Amino acid sequence: MSLSKYFKDSSAFVAEEITKAVSSENKGWHSEARPASPPFEPEKINIPRPGPPPSPQKVAKPPAPDSSQHKQVPPQTDEVTETRNQDEEKNPIDLSNYVLLSEAQKQAEDMYQQGLRDGMTKAEEDYNTATKALSTICEQLEVIRETIVNNSSTELENFAILIAEKIIRLSIREQDKTIVATIEEALQRAVKSDEFTIYINPDDHKIITEKSTELISGISGLSNIVIKTDPAIEKGGAKIESENCIIDATVSSQFDAIREEIARNSP
Repeated sequence: MSLSKYFKDSSAFVAEEITKAVSSENKGWHSEARPASPPFEPEKINIPRPGPPPSPQKVAKPPAPDSSQHKQVPPQTDEVTETRNQDEEKNPIDLSNYVLLSEAQKQAEDMYQQGLRDGMTKAEEDYNTATKALSTICEQLEVIRETIVNNSSTELENFAILIAEKIIRLSIREQDKTIVATIEEALQRAVKSDEFTIYINPDDHKIITEKSTELISGISGLSNIVIKTDPAIEKGGAKIESENCIIDATVSSQFDAIREEIARNSP
């Protein structure tokens, strides 16, 4: 069997020498003569023209599917659902871990009430603690106040007496009747005697000399008084001596008596 193709009566066939004879005269390269190619002619394609649309009555209906030829396909499940089902099969749900909604609401209400009671208890404890702390602070302040008063009372008393001395001494210097009243009071306190010696400031000598008669007549049992001057005695004060007693009615001694009385009555 031959594998060669045989072209019969082909107009495109051109005989060609396979082996060319070498000519001694034609040396060098020269182009090979080729036959002229026939002009290209496009191939005609027959496209069928569309005919009139078929009538609806003549359109063939597709045959009804034969249920016997189709198998019923079971519903498909996705991988997530299948995995969940497998997990539920492996780990079944324990209903004991769940409570009813009503019971959960009751537990929430009970917890709220318990928290409210605990908060009230804590607030009351804090209030009691703050009250005790405030009471302790008040007691400490009272102790401090008493300490300050006790420590400063003597100073305040001395300060008040000092002010009183200045006022009284100024009053004694300006009022001549003060010395008369001082001597009368001193004679009233003295033990009865027939004669008294009165020591006064030289500035008060004239006044007492003029009032000596009145002083003698105002005290029963007094028959005579001797008036002597002493510059050591402040104006307005006096010192009375007799055979039975000595009365110090000087201004300084009167203020000493006031200090003793204040100290005796102070807490």
